[in-house]
Parts: sequence; structure tokens; C-alpha cells
Amino acid sequence: MPLDTNPTATPVAHLDYQALTPAVLDALTAPVVVTGWPAPPRALSVEALKTWLDGQILWVYARNAGDTWQEYAAGDFLDAWAAPDADPGLNVVDVYLQDPRFDAVFPVHPALDAANLLNRDARTAHYRRSVVLTAPGAYTPMHVDSYGCGGWMYLIEGEKHWELAHAAHGPGLWDAQTEDYADPRSGNWPDGVPTWTATLRAGEMMICPPGFVHRVATPVRCVGFGGAFLPEGHIGRGVEVWRREQTLGTAGSLDFADVLTQATATAAPAVQAAVAAALG
Repeated sequence: MPLDTNPTATPVAHLDYQALTPAVLDALTAPVVVTGWPAPPRALSVEALKTWLDGQILWVYARNAGDTWQEYAAGDFLDAWAAPDADPGLNVVDVYLQDPRFDAVFPVHPALDAANLLNRDARTAHYRRSVVLTAPGAYTPMHVDSYGCGGWMYLIEGEKHWELAHAAHGPGLWDAQTEDYADPRSGNWPDGVPTWTATLRAGEMMICPPGFVHRVATPVRCVGFGGAFLPEGHIGRGVEVWRREQTLGTAGSLDFADVLTQATATAAPAVQAAVAAALG
């Protein structure tokens, strides 16, 4: 189930895991697929997942199955998700794993941890890592990650098809009638908006820069993990998207201005000045 993407879409560039640094994340202007990272496992059985996730509550947000939230105990979810006829609405992507024991199987790349301002505030530190469990046929329409943060996803198994548009196009892609972003599947994608496209495979990690509009289709069952990040170089973009979310009434309850202020309280003066300028 590959995406029917813009025929002029640019393939997402690939980057070796050793070349991923905080400086690269700080200056990121396009999505990138990171390859060759040897730390994560290459396979996890359903039973191993049950062991690792025992006691976790998994929230499923099924954009392609009625926009409904469902809550599952991990074992119950994994039984349904692993079934041959699994509902394509069984898509877990933003269930955060705070316990350090998960470092052994769901590690965070050191550059992502080092560059991530969200790690510096207790209210957002848990965003650093989430689990990804997706049934075949799942589809997430065009959206922007909350608070203008960037996102990353590493696949242990499976395949996902991505299409992304630059954050600068976000305001023009918002459809006031549907109160959602334009989506090529709905036939309302504006002419002339360039995109990037990639097929993410097992052993690869997608990094979506802060504020980028993106959609994801999943043709086969996927296991992976990911998280949210916001580097110093993208403070302005994060605040811009958060302000837009406030105007649209889609912002979460987090006092993002205070989070940024606290997260940069001991940062270099230039960073504190960037926060102050962005917040106005």
C-alpha cells in the first residue's frame, strides 16, 4: 500500500547513524532517514513484547477508523494486533515509555537526547521515547506533531511510507472547513506544494523536522519506537506552530512557553535570547 505521492516529490536523503549529531539536528531543514544504527534489536516476538510492555496501558488513536480513542492493556492489544485479521485501526505511536529499563530494547540515539530541549523539563521529558505498534492497513493523514516539535521513528520490523511537506507550508495547508490539514487522499491538496517521500524499512530511522506536515501509510505490521524532540535551532518554529495551534483551538494543555523558558534557564545567553524573541 504505497502512498499515491506527488510525482515531483523529492526522495528523502539518507544519513549514516555516525553522522547524526546535535549540530545536524539543530540545522535540519529537510527530513532525513538514518541508516546503519547497530544498537536497536532487529526483531522482537509478540511474547517478548508482552514481557517488555507488561503493565503498560496502550492508547490507540485510529484516524482511519472513526477518529476514536481506545485504551488497551498491553497483552490484550498485542493479541488483537498480532491476529491475521487485525483491525487497521490498531495503531500505537504516541505511548511514551519513561522507565529506564526500556533503554535496553528501545534506546534513544545519543544525538537526539543531547539536542532535545524537551528532556530538560519534567513536564516534557517523557516525550523522548514512545513505542510504535501498527497493524497492516493503518493510515495517518497529514498532520503536524503537537507543539511544533519534531518527531523520529525507528522500525525494528515492517515498513512505512511517508510523505512530508515543509513547515512553512503548514498555514496554507490548513483546511478551515474540515478543521484539518489538506490530504492528497481527500483530493484537496493545493497545486505547487512540494513534498519529500520515503519508504522507511526495518533498521532505519525517520527524522521529521519540527513543524513539518506529514502523513504515513503502513502496508505491513510494524514494530518500532520513536519520540518527540525540539533542538535549540528550531525554537522559533516550535513557538510559531504552538501559537497557530492556540489560534485554531487545537493546542494541548501544556504551558509550552513556560516549558521553553525553564528548559533554557541555564542555556547560553544566545539561546535564552532566542526563546525571549520567539515568545515576544
